[in-house]
Amino acid sequence: MRIPMTLVPAVTAALATVVPIGAQTAGAAQSPLPPARNLTVAVTPPSPPAAPGASVPFTVRVCNQGTETPASATLVVNGPADEGMELSPDPAESGPVDRGWNWIRFPVAKSLAPSGCETHTIYSRTLSTLAGPHSYSGGTAVVTWDDPVNPVDSRATWDSDISAPVTGAYLKLVRAPLPTAPGNPADFEVEEHNGGPSTDYPWRGRLIAQLPPGSKFLSSAPTYAECTFSADGTTATCPDTVSNTWSWANRGFAVQVARDASPGTTLPVTLTWDVPANPEPHTFVLHLGIPVC
Repeated sequence: MRIPMTLVPAVTAALATVVPIGAQTAGAAQSPLPPARNLTVAVTPPSPPAAPGASVPFTVRVCNQGTETPASATLVVNGPADEGMELSPDPAESGPVDRGWNWIRFPVAKSLAPSGCETHTIYSRTLSTLAGPHSYSGGTAVVTWDDPVNPVDSRATWDSDISAPVTGAYLKLVRAPLPTAPGNPADFEVEEHNGGPSTDYPWRGRLIAQLPPGSKFLSSAPTYAECTFSADGTTATCPDTVSNTWSWANRGFAVQVARDASPGTTLPVTLTWDVPANPEPHTFVLHLGIPVC
């Protein structure tokens, strides 16, 4: 059927009114409403890079980008598989906490309102024999809230950077002796600390404490690793129990000041931590004094 020429303009105008409707429909499809349940997660790894065997904190931030408020959600964090680490929660974490080698899981986002965020601290500890410096990738953090809504935003990846091993150790005074009179006892406490880099150092070492003649050692602590004393009591030889990287041990000594010590002087004590295992250095020396009043 032919359309009369007098009707062509009217038909053309009617067809033209259909186009905006289609355009509005396409525009609506391009701007969907945000998911009602939409938690996001982001990880800030340890910085600066941690030494092998060190326990360092890092943070996980969870935000509610949806329109609903969760009663609770679940966060699961995994360390990089090629690195391996022990993950532990911050003491303030309410829990319950489940964890194993290289992973940790606990509840988050309890009553977290829309547009709200919260930050959780997790501590990572790697093997002391780990090679460094190196960057290990493949760590993950996943937060879930009932149905898997918006899975792209609920998962984050992170890297862990390890610095070179720390070589060294130290011997320091942690409880100083109080002033004492000639012939009276005094006590003090020291700390042996292994700064790295492996379980072979400073294994099989010993701690030697030396007093001048006339004074003598009375006892030592802890009792499970007691020191042996020379016949005159001036020398204490103690087994070294600090065998692992980043480990430490405190040791206490009780001494008797010489009866002929002069008031106003200081009784010198020399402690030598002998470390025969590699690497260098092999010896750490600590000098301290007991005030005589």
